[in-house]
Amino acid sequence: MEEELKSEGRCLYCETLFSQSEIGKHLAKHLGEMEKLSAGKPQSNYCHVEVEAGEMFLHLLVKGDAPMKTIDGFLRDIWLECCGHLSGFGHKNFKIKMKDRVEDIFHPMIKIFHDYDYGTTTRVFLNAKKQYQLNLKEKIILLSRNEPLKLMCTICKKKPAVNLCAVCWYDTEAFYCTTCSVKHAETCEDFADYAEMPVVNSPRMGECGYSGGRIDTKRDGFYKK
Repeated sequence: MEEELKSEGRCLYCETLFSQSEIGKHLAKHLGEMEKLSAGKPQSNYCHVEVEAGEMFLHLLVKGDAPMKTIDGFLRDIWLECCGHLSGFGHKNFKIKMKDRVEDIFHPMIKIFHDYDYGTTTRVFLNAKKQYQLNLKEKIILLSRNEPLKLMCTICKKKPAVNLCAVCWYDTEAFYCTTCSVKHAETCEDFADYAEMPVVNSPRMGECGYSGGRIDTKRDGFYKK
């Protein structure tokens, strides 16, 4: 029986590690305390946004008057950008434009999606949490991100996977440590030619030419024991 992947993230403020299901509640406590401390000071409206892609997640704090393009750019930089593909937000009941204000879209309980690349599409979901009045200046802040998932080598099952085969993994698990990558290359010509890709902490992993992001590079790579 394969070990279930454990999704956890650290809080920006206290560095404590929480499960995917608990980190949002924990961050809300910090944000609530920050809102109290902001009383009597110049304030701006901020939206707490959770981004999900299976076991991978982000928690963002976004200035309310920022355009949705701010989130689009952040998702590209941390998770998605590979070849300059088109992207966009969507909801089943209303249209979303890149120039729309974040606070006008992310009313509490609203869930939307974001698509990157309309050929080999990567879709993630964004959940609106609470809005806060805070004494901050940043347009967008990364509150938490899942730690690299414990993806182990498909062959030896002992070492963390550092590469995947973009051809074989559509039919079966195809994650390999450095040593087993060499073994797989002996039996898979595509792997040696073009299909070897890095294991990265992103839902874009294995797609198109994606090799990693430009934000939070500490957590961008593969799992390390």
